Amino acid sequence: MSAPQGLERFHAAIEEVEAGGRLQPLTILHLGDSHVSLDTFTRGLRQRWQARFGNAGRGLMPGVPFRYYAPDGYDIEMKGSWDVASSLPRDASGPFGIQGFRVSSGDGDAAVSLRSENPVSAVEIEAYGGPEAGALFLKLGDAAPLKLQTRQAVPGLVRFHVPAAEVHDVRLAPAGTGVVTLLGWTILSPATPGARYDSHGVVAATASITGRWDEDVVRAQVAAMNPDLVILGFGTNEGFNNGLDTASYRNELAGFVDLLMEAAPEASLAFLGPFDGARQGTGEACGGGWATPPKLAAVRSVLASLAAERGAFFWDGGAAMGGRCSADE
Repeated sequence: MSAPQGLERFHAAIEEVEAGGRLQPLTILHLGDSHVSLDTFTRGLRQRWQARFGNAGRGLMPGVPFRYYAPDGYDIEMKGSWDVASSLPRDASGPFGIQGFRVSSGDGDAAVSLRSENPVSAVEIEAYGGPEAGALFLKLGDAAPLKLQTRQAVPGLVRFHVPAAEVHDVRLAPAGTGVVTLLGWTILSPATPGARYDSHGVVAATASITGRWDEDVVRAQVAAMNPDLVILGFGTNEGFNNGLDTASYRNELAGFVDLLMEAAPEASLAFLGPFDGARQGTGEACGGGWATPPKLAAVRSVLASLAAERGAFFWDGGAAMGGRCSADE
């Protein structure tokens, strides 16, 4: 069976894994809004891929970035004094990566603790370092803590890859030598090659959020991850904006797509067209006082056009639901 248009490289990677031709995991990066922020939508994708290829782990947001953050397979706790910053506000500043959040602390009593259902074979940490940055203590199971230095002459991304002896408990804590800034971390499991599926979503986000992410950080994160497939799941919130300028929206998203393609030139790219929606007020009526937000169809058109232009895959979430007014139904 031939691969769907735009997913040829991803399907080639699947074939390579199935033929035993590589050791690195089949790797997927999924970015978007509230549909991606929890595992209610992404759970099915992750479970299918990992049931087929094995569980190679996933990337996680830093700490507990929002109240209901509870990624499948992990219990995460954050204690002590942490500053949690989101890239959602229009005036958000400072370094952000693909996770859309950062947590910072210089409190020696602060910590982030994680309990993994699956054994952990390695931990990757992404921090933002600089001349005044401090160090981190990383504790893996019962082993003695490792001290990881994030201080460096030039501000920017600092990455650590630390092997683990298939432990279940991981703890990160500031060493008390200065403020440390966490952008995210990855918990790897020993499946070979397995599937790694990182999903990072921000509630209420639109594609404009990517303009507040540090381009150098994003480029380095994506290049290091080297995904086989990148999925973009923005569009629903744009569709509820009656004043959306679709031309500006297209240009904004296209710029971020170009950045991703530059960082991961061998990856397939998929656009998820927004699901159907319903609101009280303006829009084409569905009955019972509900109407379809007037910009949803325009957003899907922009995404489909951009996918065709970039040789990417487009999936229409609204059509999958049953078309217009399916949310009301």
